Amino acid sequence: MFYRNTTHQRLPFTHMPQNETRRSFLAKGGAAAGSIGMTSLAGCSMLGGGGGTVKISSKRFTEQKILGYMAYHALKENTDLNVVDETGLGGSTQNFQAVKNGEVNMYWEYTGTAWYTVPPQHDKPVGDPEELYKKVKSEFESEHGLAYLDRAPLNNTFVLMANPDWAEKTGVSTMSELAAYINDGNTDLDIVLTTEYIDRPDGWQGTAEHYGFADKLSELSDSVRETGIGLSYQIVGKGEADVGLGYNTNPQISKWDLEVLKDDKQFFPIYNPAPLINSKTYENHGEAIAPPLNKVGPKLDTDTMRGLNKAVAIDGKKAENVATNFLSSEGII
Repeated sequence: MFYRNTTHQRLPFTHMPQNETRRSFLAKGGAAAGSIGMTSLAGCSMLGGGGGTVKISSKRFTEQKILGYMAYHALKENTDLNVVDETGLGGSTQNFQAVKNGEVNMYWEYTGTAWYTVPPQHDKPVGDPEELYKKVKSEFESEHGLAYLDRAPLNNTFVLMANPDWAEKTGVSTMSELAAYINDGNTDLDIVLTTEYIDRPDGWQGTAEHYGFADKLSELSDSVRETGIGLSYQIVGKGEADVGLGYNTNPQISKWDLEVLKDDKQFFPIYNPAPLINSKTYENHGEAIAPPLNKVGPKLDTDTMRGLNKAVAIDGKKAENVATNFLSSEGII
């Protein structure tokens, strides 16, 4: 599998009973907090938290900064915690270690990233988003003592995307249909892929084997060009290639009106983000943290995230402003 290496009434906090382990506490997922999270937060008095400090981190790309600021303002406006902005800290490994070590208190991690890169690491894909989430959540808890809150349905996975005119002409809208089109002898289409995706056996080769057109790869070799993934959207959008590799929530998909080919046989990993919380932070402030954060993730599907990313990456708006405007529109702040 190809994967990437690589945002009320004041309630007293009930401390963890002495006979309750950290694991069992996390396993409950803050049941009381989760039920509170189903109620409206905006316009109500703040939830508790004991006046502690919570540092919100993120990775450095646009989507992660938006998610980070959503967490920052959801907690700032709905708890009495001292919330500190540490967005843009670094990559996946740096953020994970910082949360585990308590240098920061939370960031958003993707299920696919966790499954394939966080110990114990896995090679076998899990095609069902909810099943993958539950497995990742369980391992964060059992292996690392970390809490993993509600996931967003947005899926920032890899995609093969097509020029809209080409897609309409050929009728290709899924990866199975692309495979059938190639197997019918149409090996003169133009394809742009990253060097890594071409070279990895679980990249282009893996795609071809999974979808049943591996016998046509030699005939396709002259049709495949290498490019940076950031340029592929424009190349495909302008009709300089028919099909290219991209990321599912990249706003240029919408800008160029590209046709995302449905991964109907579930080759690509699933990347649903959810807040990952330091264990001590969750023990001390879980009843305050969980309700507002669990209001955010489920509101974010792929199309919504593309639009938010577009507002920052293409329209030039500030990530923090985009985040707060979204939270306000959803009644979270």
